[in-house]
Amino acid sequence: MRRKGPGRHRRLALRTALVSSLTLVSRVLGYAREMLAAALFGDTSGIFDAFLTAFRVPNLFRRFLGEGALATSFQTALTEVDESHGEPAGGVLFRRTLGLMAVVSFGLSLLVMIAVSMAPDQLPGTGWAWLGADPGAVRDLTIRVMPFLVLVCLSSLVTGALHVRGRFGAPAFAPAAMNLAWIATLLVIAWHFGWGEAPTVDEGSPALVERHVAMARWLAWGLLVAGIVQLAVQWPALRAAGLLGGRQGPGALPDAAPGPGEVLRRSAPLALGAAVYQINVMVDGLMAESLLSNGGPTAHYYANRVQQFPLALVAIAATSAVFPALQQLGHRGERGALRRLHDRTHLAILSVALPAAVGLFVLARPVVEVSFQHGAFGAEGVARTTLALKALCFAIVPAGATGLIARTYYSVGDFSTPVKVSAAMLVLNGMLNVLFLVVLGMDVEGLAVATAVTSALNVAMLLPGLSRRLDLPRSEVPFGHALPRIVAASLICGSAAWGAEGLLDGLLGPVLALFCAIGAGAVVYVGAAFALGIEDVRAITSKVLSRLRPRRTEA
Repeated sequence: MRRKGPGRHRRLALRTALVSSLTLVSRVLGYAREMLAAALFGDTSGIFDAFLTAFRVPNLFRRFLGEGALATSFQTALTEVDESHGEPAGGVLFRRTLGLMAVVSFGLSLLVMIAVSMAPDQLPGTGWAWLGADPGAVRDLTIRVMPFLVLVCLSSLVTGALHVRGRFGAPAFAPAAMNLAWIATLLVIAWHFGWGEAPTVDEGSPALVERHVAMARWLAWGLLVAGIVQLAVQWPALRAAGLLGGRQGPGALPDAAPGPGEVLRRSAPLALGAAVYQINVMVDGLMAESLLSNGGPTAHYYANRVQQFPLALVAIAATSAVFPALQQLGHRGERGALRRLHDRTHLAILSVALPAAVGLFVLARPVVEVSFQHGAFGAEGVARTTLALKALCFAIVPAGATGLIARTYYSVGDFSTPVKVSAAMLVLNGMLNVLFLVVLGMDVEGLAVATAVTSALNVAMLLPGLSRRLDLPRSEVPFGHALPRIVAASLICGSAAWGAEGLLDGLLGPVLALFCAIGAGAVVYVGAAFALGIEDVRAITSKVLSRLRPRRTEA
């Protein structure tokens, strides 16, 4: 017997707008967070490089244990239990899985802390100084940030459960709350230690290194506070969604329903696929730490953060919003509707992500200057970050597409294909990193070029499988009609933004010139989209304008 559920996943456009709006708030706060960190630590701090390398370790496990594998597997199981056995049974599954997640993440965090404390400075058998020039700082900071893994994994599972129950407000606000706590920590550090480098301290001196070590340790404590905040702000929504019991009673989990053990078993192939991607990120970070001069890992990190702004706001938000609906359609075997939802979402993402990528490419230098060239962050850091960012702009569209395509595979139970493709891309990315950094002598942009190449190849290998492997019907969405128009409008948008920034920089200053250039590019793109007949842009614009118009009230 089917229970209630389909109504949760209606009004996808409104939900996407909600998630995107709150994601925008979170990304703006995240941007402010990075600006503060750049002003405090600068662009050549080996200790901040070490902090970023350390932070990648809990992120590695967070993505495939929390936000990736287990969370995705849990969403599938919770959808199945809610529809087949009722919401009280789903609540039982959630509470049991949450307990299991707490135990597993705590144990894993403890094991990693022990392993890191005994890690050698050089990778055995290779002589590779994989922990870079500050191995002691990398070990110390990794141990300090590892408990964040427990908090963020629990928060990710809570987010997944609330998405299945059709509640998107609290999960979308949680990252913003975490960023606020992180910003508060940075402001406290600035109040205690001061902005930038101390006037009497020379760059690279023991006094400056000691100062940055103390600042990084304070930041590690603030990270744990931010993780607690992110989890706490979602807790009231759990009770409102009936996931903590409440008026529906404690419920029971039928024998035929999947339990936490089944969720773990189903998550195994997903964990491998997510691990492949995150190992890729980790390898990039270790190569940046060990093969680039001081500031290389920082430049790579900031370039990725800027690139993630349009990617998260558009592609990741839309994918998160439609994934529960994709799961329901896949669970019911409605493959025609599944293909239409995938293709319409894909085209809508493309109509926004492509002009964003073009605009970010032409405005990369002023974006980096306005964002990070403050305090201790200098011109050299701007130049390195700009080159990396320009290369990463080519990965925005394929990276967004990969997430949606992979979720479509998951929705029909095919977990192995995305894993195999990701594994192949991991090997290729490592080879390209060595080629660009070691053989060709490229700087941080070499890592970004490798990311862009492998992102495009990932899409090229996955996309044909929608019809061949998943047996989905042929696409009914007019990509051939829309794609050339989106490309043309995006190029016009980029030209307008580039011209406006160059014209206004000397008149208004860099900050106002940048914002005017972004506005000019957006306005020109919308105008070109209307002129060229890009329906998705017309629909989005019409919805936005309709909500801005004042409503008439009857006398």
